[in-house]
Amino acid sequence: MSLTAIALLLSLSTAATEQTNARETPACECEQGRSRQLGGHTFLFPILQQSAFVSSYVGLHEGVVVYDVPDLPIGSLGLQDVSLTGFQQTLDLGLRITPWLGLWGQARGIAYTGLTVGSFVSDGASYRVGGDAGLVVRLLHFDSSGTQLSLRAGAGLEGGREFTLLPLLSSIVDTPGVTLVSILRGNLGELLIVPMSESSVNGGAYFAQKLGTPVLGLQASASAMHAWRTRKPFDPTTGARVDQDTTAFRFNLAAALTADFKPLGVPLALMGEYLFTAGSQSEVALARTDLNTSSIALGLYYSGRPNLQLGLGGVAVLHAEPRIGRDADGNLAKSGSPSINYGQLMLRYIW
Repeated sequence: MSLTAIALLLSLSTAATEQTNARETPACECEQGRSRQLGGHTFLFPILQQSAFVSSYVGLHEGVVVYDVPDLPIGSLGLQDVSLTGFQQTLDLGLRITPWLGLWGQARGIAYTGLTVGSFVSDGASYRVGGDAGLVVRLLHFDSSGTQLSLRAGAGLEGGREFTLLPLLSSIVDTPGVTLVSILRGNLGELLIVPMSESSVNGGAYFAQKLGTPVLGLQASASAMHAWRTRKPFDPTTGARVDQDTTAFRFNLAAALTADFKPLGVPLALMGEYLFTAGSQSEVALARTDLNTSSIALGLYYSGRPNLQLGLGGVAVLHAEPRIGRDADGNLAKSGSPSINYGQLMLRYIW
């Protein structure tokens, strides 16, 4: 028997086996994604909070943010309106170990730059990279009533660089006779770059509930986060970097309402979200301040496949935290209330 005949027999045998397996094992697409289904409703993964589901998934989120800060005190320049734009990318991962225990993690990067000359002089540009990871434990699961409750806990690390012109320009003004050569040969150039790092811990309870029909679903959560951030600006008087430490505690209450029209024959879903954040923060050289912000989000998603989440979402942050600057006398002062708006493209595959 020739090698060609042997290869042909093997290929026919393999094809027959695959056809038999296909008949015996139906396509598992309908089974994939069931970890996020309750009582016939397929829940979406929200933007402003994590979910109550223990799932295996991989996701990619890309977005653009616009950050406007009114009346930012910039020393002798007075009050300036600052506009920044940024690009954000996040890789989202989940691993379901058992039906009630899983791992989650995400890696993210974001870059900002000023849109105007004044914005670039005051804020320059910056980038940050980091990630979070942790555990999710399912406490309650009732498919008949469409109810699930889970706990999540994790920790995160982040690092980055800020590129600012204002400290360098201020130092040049305060140093008579300084030249470009002396800047390049000396250490004034260190003022351009400010390293920063942040570590955090987080945890919370997450709830999901089908509302009557398979069309509507509600998700809610209560979570907390404690963060420690360190900036290392350069001090030209000592010729070394100094540590500026900030701590913050945030408590979050979030809710997301989904209307999935797939049971009505339309493979589209809408999800509206709300996030309330309260807490406190200790700024450098300032007394501890209270935090009180709100965010709203709206997303449109394709819901034709339970193992796929694809959609577009927009977020607006209301009453964002003021920025800290310095007035003409060098005293620390706050800006007006910033506005933050961003849009996201979300793609997640669940199995």
